[in-house]
Amino acid sequence: MNYKFNFNFFFVVIALVVGAALFNQIDFKNLSVANPLLSIVYTLVFITCIALMFKSKK
Repeated sequence: MNYKFNFNFFFVVIALVVGAALFNQIDFKNLSVANPLLSIVYTLVFITCIALMFKSKK
């Protein structure tokens, strides 16, 4: 089976922006986040963008 990966630049940009926002939410000194609910949303969007970035096309 030969799979081709469709690399989508749009999801790369979204993942970079959301990843940077998530990184800014984390307080590394206290190991906590500023807004937990927003951090959960950022994490879900980031993981979805990473998954859709490398979506395989049959």
